[in-house]
Amino acid sequence: MKKKVKLVLVLEVDDTTIIDELMIKRTIGQLGEISSFELTDYVEGSEQNQLDGQNQELEITEISNFINEANKIYFGSLSIENRKDVALAMLNITNLEKLTNEQSKEKFVKLFTDKFEVDSSKVEKLISNTNDSGLLGVITSKFLEGDLSQMIIYMWEKILSKGEEEDDFEVGLMETLSEKFSFESQNFNETKKNGLERAKISRAVESVLSGKTAYNKLKAFEKGVLLALLLAECSTIGGKIATLELSQLKKILSDQLNISSNQTTVILEKKLPESLIKKVEQVEVYREKYELVEFLWERVLSTETDIDEGGMILIRKMIRRLDISDIESEGARKEAEENLRESSDE
Repeated sequence: MKKKVKLVLVLEVDDTTIIDELMIKRTIGQLGEISSFELTDYVEGSEQNQLDGQNQELEITEISNFINEANKIYFGSLSIENRKDVALAMLNITNLEKLTNEQSKEKFVKLFTDKFEVDSSKVEKLISNTNDSGLLGVITSKFLEGDLSQMIIYMWEKILSKGEEEDDFEVGLMETLSEKFSFESQNFNETKKNGLERAKISRAVESVLSGKTAYNKLKAFEKGVLLALLLAECSTIGGKIATLELSQLKKILSDQLNISSNQTTVILEKKLPESLIKKVEQVEVYREKYELVEFLWERVLSTETDIDEGGMILIRKMIRRLDISDIESEGARKEAEENLRESSDE
């Protein structure tokens, strides 16, 4: 029994060496009968370029396969990369008429490169390879109404997370998408509102993680987001938050830090490259940590809703992990009480 194999190799030879069909058959032919071969000059990096192209083709195929093979698309089950891919396919297929000129294509690529963090070559490949409007019906059939709403909220969040002002081109893409999916104006406005809420959190998270501002000098809302991230990290064990701890965390974020359940989603889904607790604990200026704890006590004491015992255990756990002792925490609490008293007297 015989089999066929494909042998790919690069030879380094003297300039004077002539490689022809006879030489190929005389040398390589000793291994077996040569069915065909291709002989070209080697260009440095050419295999990588070919490999990159093949990978891009594979990625585009995988997006189509994922959408076609899924019985239903459940937003909560999508990974971050899946979300990006589905968003890319959805915006592309619903805006085929708009993506017919180079300027629009460039804006589309920039949107996904800058705001969704998708490789530009992948976006360009999808635009050129996916132009079957029939895919819209396939995508529509895969979504339940609630999952479609969550997907659109996610897209709004990414689009509105960066840039000082709304981009008319990007908003136009979303408007067309909503029309193609038969979204009523009320639902459209609601998804945009929720997306904007999440985008506000995303901006604050990026500001916190950038480290450009001392923790005690952050804006009040950003301090709240920092504390939310710290409390979420303290609630996490083995990459997960138990049901009871999750309930306590959400209650603190809502009642004391004024972070809605919609916005909490961003906090819970944020994957940090390193421990934020450790990063804050190791700051050189002790006052940064102390005033952050003082701010936390102000938020706790200024709200009418009481924190239950489980919530207080979580807060004290976070404070201790910041290397702030119970005595120091009590001092920060008293200063917070004094600050609130002075504010009420004004």
